[in-house]
Amino acid sequence: MKHLLLTTIASVVLVGCSPIGYPPPLANTIANKGQDLTQETDIKPVLFVADGLNENGSLIKNYQRGLKYAINYFGNYGPYYIYLLGPGNEQSIRKIYLKRAESRVNRSSLTKAEEQINEFLNEPNIVAEIDAVLAGKAEGGLTWSDPPQRVYEDVTTNAIGRENDPVENTWGALHEYHHVFQIAHCDSYQKRTSDQNLNSWMAEGMATYSSAKFMGNLNLIDFKSYMLELRKTGGNIGSPGINEFILGDKTWRLDNETYWEAGKAAQVYYMLGAWATAYLIHVHGIAEVTVLKNWYFDIPRIGKSAAFEKHMGLSLNKFYKMFDTFIIQPNEEVMKIF
Repeated sequence: MKHLLLTTIASVVLVGCSPIGYPPPLANTIANKGQDLTQETDIKPVLFVADGLNENGSLIKNYQRGLKYAINYFGNYGPYYIYLLGPGNEQSIRKIYLKRAESRVNRSSLTKAEEQINEFLNEPNIVAEIDAVLAGKAEGGLTWSDPPQRVYEDVTTNAIGRENDPVENTWGALHEYHHVFQIAHCDSYQKRTSDQNLNSWMAEGMATYSSAKFMGNLNLIDFKSYMLELRKTGGNIGSPGINEFILGDKTWRLDNETYWEAGKAAQVYYMLGAWATAYLIHVHGIAEVTVLKNWYFDIPRIGKSAAFEKHMGLSLNKFYKMFDTFIIQPNEEVMKIF
């Protein structure tokens, strides 16, 4: 198990997922630069915590609880930087963002490091993000940089909520690290419909399932009750739940990638995706580690369709049809799979 790196900068303790930039296809980038993102790293995760947070150590402790579990399960991919921020000392926040910019510098580039740092800090989305931190707005999620200087970042602009809710803090750490593993084994710069990238239900649904299952393993939640709540109310993801959603939209499809814009992403990609994951494991009988982890290793080499069929024993199209029939059953029937 990798331990976390803890560093100090002045008064700051260093303790939707999307990339920034639009490079060429990742396979070409790896071939040209000689970088293999699918390999684990010896670099330890680094957590940056802003002034005013973690005064009793609980914020870091509860985040580590999830991160350590996830790394032990999926392996150590990175470099991985976690930013738990909040309003307060502007100088300390800007020091953290300077360190963030420095972590992204490509030392082999012809562009000077100082220019790369300034370019990053002046990107409109980064300027807006810093403003959100200083204003106390709660935003964030996983992002990552372009090769050859690939880093993964879990950014929380206002971590006060995480500090006050130890369970959700651990849960979020588990969920986001599954995404780190996923992104390391697909071409995230391709469209979600591409055979080299993951469908949204695979990314979000499998991470929703894994994080809930691991939370159950840690005795922090009741996993079966959580899966039922996704059907009844939407649980901690939001309403409506699966049952109400399916009644109102009988044409939904797991592989439809338009729901981000249509406002149905939570129900399809997260909730139904989690249940699709459960179906593979508990109905089709695929080993949990195969569904959550092992099948990803083949995606960069043969694509997601072939990798899915190889490891799950059925094609994606056949799976979609079987799952459609399963998920419309009453709660008491589908809950029998556990």
